[in-house]
Amino acid sequence: MTRTPRLPFWVGTLIAVCIVIEGVLSVADLLGYPALRPGAYMLGAFWSPLLVHGTGLYTGQPVLMFLSYGLLHGGVLHVAVNMFSLLAVGRGLAGMIGSRAMAVTYLLCQIAAGLLFAVMQPQAGPMVGASGAIFGLAGAIVGYAVINLRRRHKSIAPLARSAGLIIALNVGLTLAMPEIAWQAHLGGAAAGLLIGAFLAWRKP
Repeated sequence: MTRTPRLPFWVGTLIAVCIVIEGVLSVADLLGYPALRPGAYMLGAFWSPLLVHGTGLYTGQPVLMFLSYGLLHGGVLHVAVNMFSLLAVGRGLAGMIGSRAMAVTYLLCQIAAGLLFAVMQPQAGPMVGASGAIFGLAGAIVGYAVINLRRRHKSIAPLARSAGLIIALNVGLTLAMPEIAWQAHLGGAAAGLLIGAFLAWRKP
């Protein structure tokens, strides 16, 4: 019997934190405190102009926002979709590269997602959500699997079809919901693809 890879502790903790934060903001909206959400966005969302001007509402915000924006979401549906995706993708990648390497990959992909968003949308903000980093984990799975399949002289056609389907769904979702930061998705996925390929390549 094949054992299902265990979900890393940090992934479960991250999911819980994101859900609690969105829960607090959603309850505040319902109780008549709508200013809490924009306040949280002002302090923790990703604001591209901060990278140009170099100053924020507090010391270090242009750097810290690379970490905090992934903890905030745009509503219950947004956080639910992202956390379900993280649960599904994270379990598979953890079985491939281990918890520690996956945590580093997640962090690097979240940073890369923010950077590409800032380059392509230098005046935009706020940008929130963990989807850039999650796309990075998905990209890491693809990059890792491609190298392994090539080593074993196996076809990558099934993997290419799956990746194509994911890309097509993302493009369709972006067209249907223009407010989605597809630039962050692209940045995270590209970084993850390179990281996954590198990890597989250096593995003996």
